[in-house]
Amino acid sequence: MPGKWDTSTKRLVGENPEHFIKWLIAGAQFKGKARHKTPNLDNRQIEADNLYEIFLNNKRCLVHIEFQSKYDKRMAKRMWEYNTLATFTYKLPTYSIVIYLKKCSVTRPQYIGTFPNGEEVHTFRFKVIKLWEMPLEVLKQTGLIGIFPLMVLTKDGKRPEVVEEIITSLESVGGKSATGLLSLTYLFASLAFEKESDRAWLKWRFNMLRDVLRDTWAYQEILQEGREEERQQELLRQRQALMAFIQLHFPNVVHLAQKQTDTVKDPETLQSLVLKLFAAQTEEEAVAALISVDQKKKKK
Repeated sequence: MPGKWDTSTKRLVGENPEHFIKWLIAGAQFKGKARHKTPNLDNRQIEADNLYEIFLNNKRCLVHIEFQSKYDKRMAKRMWEYNTLATFTYKLPTYSIVIYLKKCSVTRPQYIGTFPNGEEVHTFRFKVIKLWEMPLEVLKQTGLIGIFPLMVLTKDGKRPEVVEEIITSLESVGGKSATGLLSLTYLFASLAFEKESDRAWLKWRFNMLRDVLRDTWAYQEILQEGREEERQQELLRQRQALMAFIQLHFPNVVHLAQKQTDTVKDPETLQSLVLKLFAAQTEEEAVAALISVDQKKKKK
């Protein structure tokens, strides 16, 4: 699951992995992250970030935590392959859990391998958690702040008051870990909130915390995304203005204009082109202005 969800969930577990273990496996004693090992099996790789060592009933074992944000028809087989690889590499029993972050189709939490004659030769089961079906109170009542940012993804969690409750809980704890969890709450909520009014509130609320969060990776990532979104909106506005002008004054070069403007990714360059076209008196001058885009690219 590459992308924003992948990075943020790994960081979330990394802040308080013991809280995830307490939540997911009753009676387990957290030992630590599994140390990296390279398996001797077709050069396959194990992502140690997803693997944790625990003691359960006085026995040493492993827990594999996987996050998923969309449907994957190979999910069951993937989990079986990873579980088998980890079990053989570490020589420890391994338990696998998939936590689904967003509503999507979910494959049956079981992999059955069959022989050509139809006989079952492998049967593997894993645990599945669908956050969108989980009541908010289930996570809240654990008292484990390390999993609190996930509350915004629960059945009734996509609300400003839930975010406010998480902020209050984390601020009461304080410390670097709580600050990291605050920024992750912001990131998860920004990805989960669908109403424009909720998004506006979220920006306003976390703007009040900017002095605390400004050095955290998640807050910086969101600020960067905001700047990029504004940049893309400005590009779109300028392209629309340019094409409207071309269609009105130089309809014979519409195709060329569309081709040239689609390649411009810089608002300043596009603005310069718009001004040149506004100054053009003839179709030849308009074509020359559009072709100048290619010349600027070569100089760069």
